[in-house]
Amino acid sequence: MIKISNKPQSITYKNHQIQIKRRKSGITEVTAKDKNSSAFAQALCHCEDRFMQLFLLRIIGRGRICELLKDDDESLKIDIFMRQMNFYGATHEDMNQLPKEVLDYFQAYADGVNYHLEKRGKSWEFKFLNVHLDPWSIQDSLMVIKIMSFIGLAQTQGDAEKFIIQSLREGVEIEKFKSLFTPHLDGLTEDIVKDLKKLKYFEGLIPDEIKFNQFLPKMMASNNWIVAPSKSETDSVIACNDPHLEVNRLPAIWYEQVVHIGERNFQGVSMPGLPGIIMGRSDKVSFGFTYGFMDMVDYFIEEITGERCLRDGEYCEQTIREEVILRKKSSDFKFKIYENDCGILESNPFSEELEDGYYLTRAWSAHHLGAKGSAIALYEMIECDDVHTMKEALSKISISCNWLLGDSLGNIAYQQSGMAPKRNSSGLYPLRASDPLNHWQDLLETQDLLSVINPEKGFLATANNDLCDFANESSPLTINLPMGPYRVDRINHLLSEKEKFSLEELKNMQSDLYSIQAHYFMEELRALLSSDKVSKELDQWDLCYDRNSRGATLFEDFYFNLLEEVFTKDFYPTDAWKFIANRSSILVDFYHFFDQIIITENPLWFKERSKMDCFRNALAKTQKKYSRKDIPTWGELRRVKMNNILFDGKLPSFLGFDYGPISIEGSRATIVQGALYESHGRISTFCPSMRFVTDLSTRESHTVLAGGVSDRRFSKLYTSEIEDWLNFRYKVESLERE
Repeated sequence: MIKISNKPQSITYKNHQIQIKRRKSGITEVTAKDKNSSAFAQALCHCEDRFMQLFLLRIIGRGRICELLKDDDESLKIDIFMRQMNFYGATHEDMNQLPKEVLDYFQAYADGVNYHLEKRGKSWEFKFLNVHLDPWSIQDSLMVIKIMSFIGLAQTQGDAEKFIIQSLREGVEIEKFKSLFTPHLDGLTEDIVKDLKKLKYFEGLIPDEIKFNQFLPKMMASNNWIVAPSKSETDSVIACNDPHLEVNRLPAIWYEQVVHIGERNFQGVSMPGLPGIIMGRSDKVSFGFTYGFMDMVDYFIEEITGERCLRDGEYCEQTIREEVILRKKSSDFKFKIYENDCGILESNPFSEELEDGYYLTRAWSAHHLGAKGSAIALYEMIECDDVHTMKEALSKISISCNWLLGDSLGNIAYQQSGMAPKRNSSGLYPLRASDPLNHWQDLLETQDLLSVINPEKGFLATANNDLCDFANESSPLTINLPMGPYRVDRINHLLSEKEKFSLEELKNMQSDLYSIQAHYFMEELRALLSSDKVSKELDQWDLCYDRNSRGATLFEDFYFNLLEEVFTKDFYPTDAWKFIANRSSILVDFYHFFDQIIITENPLWFKERSKMDCFRNALAKTQKKYSRKDIPTWGELRRVKMNNILFDGKLPSFLGFDYGPISIEGSRATIVQGALYESHGRISTFCPSMRFVTDLSTRESHTVLAGGVSDRRFSKLYTSEIEDWLNFRYKVESLERE
């Protein structure tokens, strides 16, 4: 039986020869003779420190919550959604097309998980819940890839398109709505709107209990930047990465490791359920990603008769999949899932028959073979020693990412990844599936994805922004709804201020709380400020969203008042707007489209009153709100607990499964992104989940996680890095054997 400690332990199993130890920092260090042995060893580490996270993800992904964990209506909806998405079942296709060496690599990981199951058994949580755990398989790991690709990423795009469809169904003014997302709705016609209003079944925005289930890792946003030797004081590449994910959960999503494979060495983060280092560095190459906001989800309007779909004047059979969800406390739930050449039909799972009429089909480009490219890339990355070979490997990844790479030769590069559909429209509104010309024509080849190497300015940066700087006139449209440019503009501005930077200066940028978005609005708001306490506080505000700021509190109140002033006047019902603003991710992700209407004073929206009239009214509401009460600091206003992913805040605080509350600094538009909002009665956040900085002239990386190494409540590593993370402190890890 193995238990990882600070003393190296050797294991020989089948053809695997490995050594595992725990470093002083708490992270695990693996030494293996080859790739497959390293995968085996990583699995043992994941089971030791993240067993609950690993198997919870599998239970959710397979749609078995009602069977194994909690049988209630909310769990049933999650299980239905997971079965509809077929994250697990569709991996058969990937298995059939993966090269043998890649299958062997993933099988070695499965062997490691099952070795742990045999020798150590399941964790106490699963014993307490009396949950039987089947052996781990290659398909389970491929399912993790597909979940990573969809939850929070492709799903964000789907949310936006559902917002558009729902708004059109409710009768919003079309010309105004087109201007909001210009030019991507230019092809929208009245006939399409009429079809949308006739839908027999419509889910609205993806149900909250699906999108914000606490068990699932949600990839959302990020920053990364990299400087070439010409911009570095050490005359070497320096890379910085801080992926923004949900942080009000324990354990942290990422799992940090040092891995030695033969003569090769790696340091960075892995994902429980998968072999390999996903973000970090090797001896010669650094690699980190942000979410790319590639549009990988579309909806089509289907005309259904007798369970058949209309195609080019004829009705065609659909594939019908019957699913059975086993339930601990209720009768088994049986339902049908309909699939055709445009995707999964959105039908009522609680209805025994499919009524004739109009429906939506959801197309997701990674639905078929959505794990294959990523699995191959994870295998190939191990042998990449420069940005050229690493770019080629990463371009195969199915997840929409913006990769920044650097190597020991001084090269820096950008590479886009993701499965981008070839389409005849912008993809933001549904077209009739009956016309084959509206269908996807295939996927873009990897060589057609955006790519840059060694830019003249000496640095690269991305922050979920539009990639127009990396594109040319012939580049295909892959991104139609990016996040705003404020964060990347701030990063580019800071990187342009000096000729050369030290590692410490670049590390300090990861704590930057200044908002360019606030700067734009405050330039005009200052003219309206007077002598009251709200005006004085705003006038003195440094435009930073630190925990002690009162100016940030007031500006955010004004900002949301302003959005309500503009977008509820003869356009969106106030109650519906408040739901969108406070209980969905629409403004968290796509705020810039709303900002542009205001900043440019779009005449469609300001016919009867001016922009400054709206500013004046919004400010008056903020002044009235705080006229007779104290102004809280930004940190006081934004306190949240970090809850255990299994118990989710339901246990008494003194038991120590939850941490905090902590204060969330930053905003949607600061380098330290601090998104915090409620959905389905539950608080969700998107903040830097890990900070990573490395100089390739050294063999060290500066890192910190929003949590700790372990998911074991009684381990000292459960919350070991939280205070350092909150206060922008880093540990130093080396590629050398400790």
